[in-house]
Amino acid sequence: MKPIDTRVESVTLYHRGATVRRTASLDFSSGVPAEVFLAGLPLSLVDHTVRVRLEAEGGGEVLLSNVRVGLFAPPRGTPPVAPEQKALQAVHDSLWLLRDRISQLDAETQRLVDVGVLPRPTPEEGKMPPPAPMVARVALETLFEESVSKRIELARQLRDEVKALEEKERELQRALQLASTAQQVRPDELSKSIHASVVSGASPKKVRLVLEYFVVGARWAPSYQCRMTRDCLQADLQLRALVCQRTGEDWRGVMLQLSTASPMSWTEVPELGAIKIGKAQPPPPSQRGFRPPPKGAASLFLDYDRGLSSARAAMPVIPSWQASALSPHGLPTARPASSRSESVMDAMSAAEPQMDLADDEAPMEEERELKKEVAAPARRAMAPPPAPPMSAAPMGPGAGVSMLKMKSAKAGRARDSGADSDEFGGESPLAAMEVVLYASLRLGGAETGTRGSLTPVDRRQAFRESLAKLNLVATFDVLALVERAESQGQEIYSVRAPDGSSDVRAEAGWYDYVYGTDAAVDVPSDGTFHSVPVNTRTATSDVLYVVVPREDPQVYRQALVRNPLPSPLLPGPVEVSVGGEYVLTTTLPSVAPGGDFKLSLGVEQGIKVARNARYLEQRSGDKVVATNELIHDLDIEVVNNLERAAKCEVRERVPQPAPEAEVVVEEGGIKPTWEPYKQEERGRIIEGGRRWVFTVKPGATQKLAAQYRVKLYANNELVGGNRREA
Repeated sequence: MKPIDTRVESVTLYHRGATVRRTASLDFSSGVPAEVFLAGLPLSLVDHTVRVRLEAEGGGEVLLSNVRVGLFAPPRGTPPVAPEQKALQAVHDSLWLLRDRISQLDAETQRLVDVGVLPRPTPEEGKMPPPAPMVARVALETLFEESVSKRIELARQLRDEVKALEEKERELQRALQLASTAQQVRPDELSKSIHASVVSGASPKKVRLVLEYFVVGARWAPSYQCRMTRDCLQADLQLRALVCQRTGEDWRGVMLQLSTASPMSWTEVPELGAIKIGKAQPPPPSQRGFRPPPKGAASLFLDYDRGLSSARAAMPVIPSWQASALSPHGLPTARPASSRSESVMDAMSAAEPQMDLADDEAPMEEERELKKEVAAPARRAMAPPPAPPMSAAPMGPGAGVSMLKMKSAKAGRARDSGADSDEFGGESPLAAMEVVLYASLRLGGAETGTRGSLTPVDRRQAFRESLAKLNLVATFDVLALVERAESQGQEIYSVRAPDGSSDVRAEAGWYDYVYGTDAAVDVPSDGTFHSVPVNTRTATSDVLYVVVPREDPQVYRQALVRNPLPSPLLPGPVEVSVGGEYVLTTTLPSVAPGGDFKLSLGVEQGIKVARNARYLEQRSGDKVVATNELIHDLDIEVVNNLERAAKCEVRERVPQPAPEAEVVVEEGGIKPTWEPYKQEERGRIIEGGRRWVFTVKPGATQKLAAQYRVKLYANNELVGGNRREA
């Protein structure tokens, strides 16, 4: 069956992992198929997250059931036809018989050569030698020579036949090897596939197939670009995403949805109980999502077990057969005629010629293997039935045998892998999640140890069976390949993120948000971070020119940009440019929907500030307890050389006395009036902060004046000098 070609339409990228959505348009005008087959999916796909549906063109859905996940490899042409195993086995059997016959002829020939004609006996002294029957001696010699010649000729003919059969055997083995090699797949060719059965019902002409699945190995972090106009009153805020993915498939031309949610986490749905006023009532029974199986279900198998026990009791008991011992001359010894195993084995090998082995010959390897194959059915037939398992209901001898085979197969898999394996064939990165994939459950038959129960199918076996349906064979561990793809996806979570990026899951808090791209984007699966555009929105901003002339006479621009998105802005690096010129890169804080954030835009050369300070120290009086007044006058002049009005903020600080110090600070004439400033937006509270906020017209000058007095006892002096301003 040819797989359906699908394309990645959209991807929802989470904090860890992504949900991929694939679509395809199907034409069912010639009839609705019985099964939908999809291939070319990444190995990191999480099986239990697969969702497939068919949407009819006129509305409605075509139901799908029995969704199964397997493996797929692309076809590589028509493979050569493999010879039947029966033909190769027939050649093996013929070779064994011919070699057995040749060995028997060689033994007979050697025995005839060793016998020979006895020489004439030695005569007694003084007597004539006994007469020699020449005719009889010649006849005996002739008989021996003819017998040896016939056996040698027959052995030569048999050897010619052996050579011909050996050549035929090599040809069959070569053809079988070529056919088996053509069916073998390489690890880089494998991908996951999905089979889904179509439920018969409506027959639409055209449908749209939608496939969704979750993959590991993807993450993202926010970043921004803020392009402001020359007057800094408007900004184009572009949200970008730093995306890193190694899912095994490239995302080409997809619509990307960036989410802060954690889709694989477990959440309990709360149950809201009713509050009633009145007499207390017993609590209602809790609703359970699981219903235990009905009692007495094991009695459904009583008739089957009874019939199986009767059939086994009616079978004849055949004792075990043992190979006969060889005599010193290489001939089989006599066996008792009363042994039933003798009659059974004679009947099984009636068509086989007998052979005699010489003293120095041993059975060939082919002979031993064939004897094992011949004796195996007899041993199985003669084996006594095993005891039924200990259970409440009789399960029958057959169920015990099947259970034993299942356990031995599981132990074999554990030995092959070199580690303890679970019933899914090994530990995977997602094995900690307790999920039930119902399509991988099988109902045990009456002859198995899991009769009447749903048990999960071994993942390794299920993958091999999916390849066997495609006439493909994997000579490597397919489950280890899938787990390796999952672990490689998990490795990108330890990749160092770019500087300034944040953890979106931690920053989102209790609320989750989704950011969608305005256009299709490309993200290769290479495990490195790529910056992709998400959307661009126009925001308004207010410009504030801030100066602290006491520390630095330069004026700095600050833009107060409003968040244009209905969702919050997460912390991340932001590149700022003004009028097309790059200014700086800073870190954007977390901004609520409708909130605003500040961006520092560097020094503004068009506004100049000059600060002058005058100092005067005078005594308050001639009394014994006199005080000194330290008078500080500040004159600040702001000149706006820009072509537009400028909103300025001039920050100052009034000295504050230490706790319990005998110092008083008083503010004098302030023109214009300033306001307290505690620097709360920076998280570093200061005392004595003051600021002027005003607007200066283009080409205008704004003058500021302030005075404060420091009073202390005349016999005291401030640490560092009484003068506070330079």
